[in-house]
Amino acid sequence: MNNRRGHRGYIASRPVRGQEWPQHVQNLVVRDYAQRNDLHYLLSATEYAMDACYMNLDTVLGELDHIEGIVCFSLFMLPARAERRLALYQRIFDSGGDLHGALENMAIRGPEDAARLEDIFMVDRHAASSQAGY
Repeated sequence: MNNRRGHRGYIASRPVRGQEWPQHVQNLVVRDYAQRNDLHYLLSATEYAMDACYMNLDTVLGELDHIEGIVCFSLFMLPARAERRLALYQRIFDSGGDLHGALENMAIRGPEDAARLEDIFMVDRHAASSQAGY
C-alpha cells in the first residue's frame, strides 16, 4: 500500500530568471498546475533568498518517503550546476517520485524527461551567454 500523499509545492523568495514573482502569485501558479494535473497539492516550501541556497529544497527532498513528488513554481529554480540537478533527479526517481515545473507546464518522471530538461538548460545557458556578448 502506498502511504505517500500529495505533491509538495516549492516556491522562491528570490528572482527566477531575473524576474521577481510575488510568493502569492507563485502559489497560485503551483496550485493551478496541481489542480489541472489532478495532483494533491501540499503547502509550498519557500526557498531562502540567498543565491545558490537550496536548504528548503533539501528539506523537501527529505520528505520523499512521505510525498509523491515536488511541484516547483519554475524548473529554473533548480540548482545552476548540472551535477547537482542530476543528483536531485536521481534522488527523486530512486524514491519513486516525480518533479514538476508549474510555469513550464512540464513533468519530469524519468531519465528521458530529465535529459530533455537538461537540453533546455543548455539552450537557455547558451542563449544567455550569446546575448551577453551582443
